[in-house]
Amino acid sequence: MVIIPVILRMRQKVKFTGRFVKILWVLVVLLNISGCAIQNAIHEKLYYAAPTLIPNTQLQMKTAGFWISRHPFPDKVILTPEEIRILNNRIEDELKLTTDITKIKSLYSGKELVSAVRKPLNYVQQEKLYQADGKKADLKFYHRIEEGMGLGIAKNGSEVKYGFVVHYADQRVLPTEEGLYAQPGDIDFDELQNSSFDVGTPLAVLHTSPDGKWCYVVSPSSSGLVRTDEVALCNREEFNDYLKQTDFVVVISPKTDIFLNPVLTDYYDYVRMGTRFPAIKNTESSIVEIIIPFRLPDGSLSQKTAYLHKEDVNFGYLSYTPRTIIEQGFRLINTPYGWGGMYGEQDCSEFLQEIFATAGILLPRNSSVQSKVGALVGEFDKKSSGEEKLRLLSEKAVGGITVLYLKGHIMLFLGIVNGKPYAIHAIWAYRQHSGIHEDYIRVINRVAVTDLSLSKGSPKGSLMERLLTVRKIDKI
Repeated sequence: MVIIPVILRMRQKVKFTGRFVKILWVLVVLLNISGCAIQNAIHEKLYYAAPTLIPNTQLQMKTAGFWISRHPFPDKVILTPEEIRILNNRIEDELKLTTDITKIKSLYSGKELVSAVRKPLNYVQQEKLYQADGKKADLKFYHRIEEGMGLGIAKNGSEVKYGFVVHYADQRVLPTEEGLYAQPGDIDFDELQNSSFDVGTPLAVLHTSPDGKWCYVVSPSSSGLVRTDEVALCNREEFNDYLKQTDFVVVISPKTDIFLNPVLTDYYDYVRMGTRFPAIKNTESSIVEIIIPFRLPDGSLSQKTAYLHKEDVNFGYLSYTPRTIIEQGFRLINTPYGWGGMYGEQDCSEFLQEIFATAGILLPRNSSVQSKVGALVGEFDKKSSGEEKLRLLSEKAVGGITVLYLKGHIMLFLGIVNGKPYAIHAIWAYRQHSGIHEDYIRVINRVAVTDLSLSKGSPKGSLMERLLTVRKIDKI
């Protein structure tokens, strides 16, 4: 910014040729642009794209058939529908990791409600996060958010309302669509994005913000804030009637479009794998009639007939076999990574939620709690060797029904090839060590098959080195 006035003053004293003046002005522009670029680079981390074929993988590994052909019993029924019901009840009643909305209490005291609504705000403030402009969120920002939460109203307690999501909805930690980030410019990781809901997700509504734009809700797998205009409210009887209809379809494609007419031209929204809808009938037609929740102008629930491609759904749940879970996982291969469901995609734990939901298994939301589900096969600490972990995976892990957990991440185990264990997972990036960059980040940003040596030599260590628990989603 200092260069331009200097040049102007020089032009007043010296007679330049037109060509020379043009050259000077080009230099001015380039210097100013490069100055901005250098300034911005201070706040940005350099990322590198991962290769299309991830290191230590073969191209055939990117299909379900490769892993099914190596499986000892791909078509064995791991759990019957009744055993799945027992597992879901255990996840809910004993482990307290999911919530049956139909059993939620009808009244919340003011103390309980204020605590539930305010706790996330207190947590976020301690994290010292950044806004989209690269500046740290200050007290003024948090005071504005707190004023919009309506904690004074919450002190009076709440009568629980019931409802359903009517359009794909983000679930937020705080009542705002503004993002907060652990690092400036880290736009793919909005710390206020908690989860996301598909059409038909049941909710208990505990509180509404004073401006009427946000409501604090409890879903089967998480709690947080959603926009009020994405929810249709109903009474408990209507709520239970919709949920308990025995004829239903479950979505088995990565995404399927919902239409409001049978010729599939009146588009409504899309839903992701594992979403369940009441079905009207099963015919020879190439389309399926379903019932979706619909929001009336006054915010109350109505029900509409809608239509899906028949090839995208299954009547009832799929049989829980290794083949089912592996095939469903590979239907999502190469789909983009989405932190907390950002941009309509899925992160590592939502990836597992979606594929297991097609068999009727209702996993909790986050990787840390998913790691508590199922039969424990192995548990490790920092002293555990790679040889010990590999031996356990070789002897006890079963492809398609075993989940591998490390801090902040979870994967579906596929099998072992040439002494290397492999998994399929929704992954954003891995790290490499080099002489130039101590933290050399390769961005994958999709569902991919990798071996567990990924990130070996980096400061954080490989996936295998960080592996903490191995569990089978099986009988306890």
